[in-house]
Amino acid sequence: MTRGRLAAAVGLGAVLYTGAFSLVLADDLGDRRTLVVMVVAAGLIFTVTGAIAAARRPGNPTGSQMLAVGLLWSLGSLQAASGSIAFTIGYLLSALAFIPFTQLILSYPTGRLPRDDRWLVLAVAAIAVLGPLSLALFDPTPIPGCIDCPENAVLLSDEPDAAQLARIVYALVAASVAGVLFVKLVRRYRGATPPLRRIVGPVYLFTLEALAALVASSIVRTFSESTSLWLEHLALASLALMPVAFLIGILRTRLARAGIADLAIALGNGTPLRDALANALGDPSLDLAYWSTERQAWVDDEGRTLGEPLAGGGHAATFVEHGGKRVAALLYDPSLTDQRDLVDAVAATAALAFEKERLQAELRAQYRFLETVINTAPSLLSVVDTEGRIRNFNRAVEVASGHDDDRRRLEGAYFWDVFIDPAEREEMIARFRAAAPEFAPAEYENAFTDARGKDRVIAWRSAPLADESGNVVRIIAGGIDITDRKRREVDLQRQRDFANTVADTIPSFIVLTDHDANVVPFGANRAFCAAVGRSLEELSGRSFLEIVARDDEFAARMAIAGAANGVPQAERETRWVTGDGRELTVAWTATPILDQWGVARVLVSGVDVSERKRQEEELRASRSRIVDATDAARRRLERNLHDGAQQRLAALSLSLRLAESRIETDVNEATEILSQAREELTRALEELRELARGLHPNVLTDRGLGPALEALVLRSPFPVHVEAPEERLPPAIEAAAYYVAAESLANVAKYAHATEARVEIFESEDAHEIVIQVTDDGVGGADPTRGTGLRGLEDRVESLDGRLAIASPPGGGTRLRASIPVAHRVLPL
Repeated sequence: MTRGRLAAAVGLGAVLYTGAFSLVLADDLGDRRTLVVMVVAAGLIFTVTGAIAAARRPGNPTGSQMLAVGLLWSLGSLQAASGSIAFTIGYLLSALAFIPFTQLILSYPTGRLPRDDRWLVLAVAAIAVLGPLSLALFDPTPIPGCIDCPENAVLLSDEPDAAQLARIVYALVAASVAGVLFVKLVRRYRGATPPLRRIVGPVYLFTLEALAALVASSIVRTFSESTSLWLEHLALASLALMPVAFLIGILRTRLARAGIADLAIALGNGTPLRDALANALGDPSLDLAYWSTERQAWVDDEGRTLGEPLAGGGHAATFVEHGGKRVAALLYDPSLTDQRDLVDAVAATAALAFEKERLQAELRAQYRFLETVINTAPSLLSVVDTEGRIRNFNRAVEVASGHDDDRRRLEGAYFWDVFIDPAEREEMIARFRAAAPEFAPAEYENAFTDARGKDRVIAWRSAPLADESGNVVRIIAGGIDITDRKRREVDLQRQRDFANTVADTIPSFIVLTDHDANVVPFGANRAFCAAVGRSLEELSGRSFLEIVARDDEFAARMAIAGAANGVPQAERETRWVTGDGRELTVAWTATPILDQWGVARVLVSGVDVSERKRQEEELRASRSRIVDATDAARRRLERNLHDGAQQRLAALSLSLRLAESRIETDVNEATEILSQAREELTRALEELRELARGLHPNVLTDRGLGPALEALVLRSPFPVHVEAPEERLPPAIEAAAYYVAAESLANVAKYAHATEARVEIFESEDAHEIVIQVTDDGVGGADPTRGTGLRGLEDRVESLDGRLAIASPPGGGTRLRASIPVAHRVLPL
């Protein structure tokens, strides 16, 4: 309300109540004088109180509403007039004051009427207007007990029954509305916060008393006029005291502001800030929020982050500044909003304490942050006193000790009883005591078994913590659980040892080079070092290409370069030169690889194929000799057949034709010719049999190796002793043994000039081989490289994966020894 409107309302009130008191004092009201004076006095109190409230709190509609109640209340004084019209108007308008009164009560203390309560104000307005009018229409004396009242100016018809019915309906409806208002006020009070209760409590109390008295007065009026009058007096007294209660509320705010000194004293005596502020404002629900400049956020007294203080809506907020900077927010009951001066005074008085609490909240937040970091960190952190007892520790210490289910077992326990195995505790205690009193920083590792039986390894670092005098009072011991790392190191070392052992024992060559083909330190295995005739120290840092034959160096360099670019190289054969100048033929590959430190290298792996190449050459030569021997045998067979049996058979054919021509003329000569033909046929048959025995003796197939050898030596020109197994051998081995013996004896007969020979066929000691051994006492000096006979035997034996050895010193005879595996799978001849 503006000052002009307030002044006009006050002037109007002065005029109205001057007239009201003039009427009351001038007329002789009899028994009603006291009641009318109380009514006018109550209205005047509302008017004065409303004017004061409107002046003190112009933004709050409560003062205006009280002023409206007082002004409308004055209209009821017209009932004291002697004129009929004035009396009737006073009676009809006497209840209008209850309309702003109802709005005042329902909107107190904010002055804003809730939407849900508007119907109640409208109901009161209907009752205040229609109730007196309905009585005035049918009752010539609507005021009960008023015998000398002026005539009712709006009387329609004097109907006592209708008037009584209207009075009863009026009373019941008014009582019902009053009951609803009564219940609302009771519920609102019970749901109010303590500060709001202190404000609305006295006002609600007097209002409820007035409502109860008015309802009771209307009910008992039909039974007892005096009792009804007494209840009306009580209702008017309660209504008159209601604005006084409002003034007491205003006075309480001033008294509370005067008690700011008590707040300062309480803070100085160490009363917690929140408790002191709650007592000063009378708000036990009061809460505080502090502004963290570091996090640019609101935090509570423990440093926990909060939302915006005004976001929740459950509290009103006042922001506190110190030195021009925001430090805190005071969160209080919304009912204290009308006492903003008190709240601001309290906030200003406690500004320094707010700054102190804000700093403490930030410190607590930092401490809690540090505590959270320490407890969530995987590293162990413990505080040990100078006697070795654990005084503080983080979560990692609990887990590593095995006491994570009960931390009390660690509190006060000796460090070595928890983290040192019994066998090493005495040594640990001795080292700890020897470190006193300085307890210099130290690093060490120890392995132990925790309380759950799990083996652990911890790497510790300790440092002393001194007081202001420089005396060590605590030792900070930090550790890292390296159990898994140690286990991985052991496993990795085992893998390295295994790989190194495998690399050093395999016959293949392994060498590791950099991208420039230089051998990395210790990057070659034993087989490679042995093959090239150089030690690891000699090879380290030298170019791999130095051992490659010059003709093959370019190809090897390109292979290393290709692997260095990440492209695995196909197998190639290169000649390597050993330390003593020999050449090896090596089949090798170059593969990109990362070493144990993650550096890109080139892995050269190969195998010596020199022997294989030599065997391949010998195999090709052997095949060539077999082909040549086969061709020679064919030619020899053809020559023998042509020069021997063929010639004899041709001569035999001529002899038979000659005998045929002479048989009729000269029987004797024909008979002689036939006799000669028979002899020639016999010699031809013998030559054919001899030729057949040279190809493959039938006795070998039919009777076995022993009889075949016996038949062979019968034609020998010198004595031959034969020892052969009686049991049959695989056909291929029997054939090989027979031809070895036959060829050997043929060579002895041709070149050895021997007087005797010996043929022995037996199993080796391990029964895996058949040994054919032919010895003679000839001149010796046999050389397998000269001629084709011995080379043919060697080829025949090697075709069965056998070995042929010849010992023939000059003048010492010759010993030929052939060994053929028994289990070798051979093809039938």
